[in-house]
Amino acid sequence: MKNEVEYGAQGILGLLVPQANTTAEPEVQIMLDPDLALLTGRLMSPQPEMRERLDDFLTNIDQFIESFSNAPLAGLGFLITGSTYHFEHSAEDAYFEQMSQRYGYPIVSAGQSIRRAFTALGAKRVGLVSPYPQWLTERSAAYWARTGVELVGIESPQAVGGFHNIYTLRNDAVLAAAERLLPLKPDLILLAGAGMPTLAPIMALADRGCAAISSNFCMAWQLMQMPSGDYLNRESLVRLMQPEAPWRAAFRLRYPAACNV
Repeated sequence: MKNEVEYGAQGILGLLVPQANTTAEPEVQIMLDPDLALLTGRLMSPQPEMRERLDDFLTNIDQFIESFSNAPLAGLGFLITGSTYHFEHSAEDAYFEQMSQRYGYPIVSAGQSIRRAFTALGAKRVGLVSPYPQWLTERSAAYWARTGVELVGIESPQAVGGFHNIYTLRNDAVLAAAERLLPLKPDLILLAGAGMPTLAPIMALADRGCAAISSNFCMAWQLMQMPSGDYLNRESLVRLMQPEAPWRAAFRLRYPAACNV
């Protein structure tokens, strides 16, 4: 990457997140390497129902990408899994490759990011924590099953209500849902959904010897791989999962109240 402006000597990255999402941007931002700048755009839809909004986010993706105008982006992340769960994996890969060719920089979806993590880690038995309504949990489970992994169990965190059932979830509820999967001995726990808080639960699970990833975690990994194009690099992903990963200290410093799990 190269940068033509003052901030982000290693490059400027774009991120598209759902309109009211309060989680994705803070989690991805805190994980990025120094001198990577992140510009965030909002995926907008006037539809009152989640099904329709998810469709709108993908249908109108060009409009949202173009909102960055001629900012010198070195890459872009489409950080919502629900909009692409209906895709066959080959079709999703082809779609985002076409988008990358059209705009002249790599564009990766949240679903691709997680699938690549499964491959890099060699995960076979996966536990799923899903914050979604039942219909979307079923769509999510089918999507992950198409990767060839065995879903050993699915748990949902306890919702607390508020302006959005997913965005108001708390770390302790997410961690408790993940802990219910531990007796099943998964190779990996996936905390699905870019709106669910995941970094503190990932830290807590890792400290107990259980590997866990999330949409936001994997998207940050993929964005940082854009300079090399090595999207299946296991070493870089494992480094982010270690107790001494630099993002942990940054997270504790920036969001200390979120670390109490």
